[in-house]
Amino acid sequence: MRVDRNLKNIGYPAQMGILLGFIGAGLIIGGVVSVLLWMMMTNKPILSMPDEMLKPQYYYAVMMIQAVSTFFMFFLPVYFLALLSYRKPMRFIGFNTNFNYRQVLVVLAILALTFPLSGALAELNNIIPIPKQWALKFKAMEDARALQEAALIKIDSFPKYLISLVVIGLLPGIFEEVCFRGGIQNIFTRWFAGPWVAIVFTSVIFSIIHISYYGFLVRFGLGVILGILFYYGKNIWLPILFHFLYNGLQVTALYVMKPFGKDAPKDIEQNFPIWAGVIALVLIVYLFMKFRDYSEQVEQVEDDFPDDDFHNWVTAQS
Repeated sequence: MRVDRNLKNIGYPAQMGILLGFIGAGLIIGGVVSVLLWMMMTNKPILSMPDEMLKPQYYYAVMMIQAVSTFFMFFLPVYFLALLSYRKPMRFIGFNTNFNYRQVLVVLAILALTFPLSGALAELNNIIPIPKQWALKFKAMEDARALQEAALIKIDSFPKYLISLVVIGLLPGIFEEVCFRGGIQNIFTRWFAGPWVAIVFTSVIFSIIHISYYGFLVRFGLGVILGILFYYGKNIWLPILFHFLYNGLQVTALYVMKPFGKDAPKDIEQNFPIWAGVIALVLIVYLFMKFRDYSEQVEQVEDDFPDDDFHNWVTAQS
């Protein structure tokens, strides 16, 4: 049996409890910092913040608040948990440079197929029968969420496009992947000595946190794909790349369509039917088999903890 020699004397249930506590603290601190930034950048009172944030003139303030709040809520909690629980915190999270071009090419191919798959999942989500009262409540929540997101996608200039690409594409790709894959899924995988329960649990949490019933299956599917990329790729950079490109393509579509007087759909995968998603799913499964094979060919660099290869350690526990 392999021993996780990078681990300090803190059990996995305790790690999860600590991480949830850090996330709660990050949510509170991030909220306080966001309010202070809002008042400094706009000279507006706190009470006006919910309504004023939807106005285009406060775009840059909203972008700054979005970046700072997600940093405190998603990135810092996992980093502090890793510092507390592991001798090599960045290794625990999955930051390493050991990947090859074949893995990247497969990631890009899976990304292209994810859009029709997401479209099929969105259609399936819409046809699931639910009580009428629930449907009205979920619709109201979607409308409120759409108003909040409108402040993030008013991309009418190239500088705003670049800022949106960073704040909506790159930073969530880094911060959310560190939290959900490098943190939550990582702990669950070690705790349960296997990946699949961890990937499913983490994907459910990942979808719920976005607070969208009609987007639940889409984000759950994305979570599963990102989780598999992290587990077999043994590297947080690969799901970060996928997440960034997935969001970035949608930001780019919004920017490119604007000069033509058209508003691209916020979620470009909405244009695909269910049958296209079924075909995409079959191809994605095949690509993941190739991805697993390519990942096994990546040379692992030896260091002070030669027995702490994450994938091999978990496999040995199963």
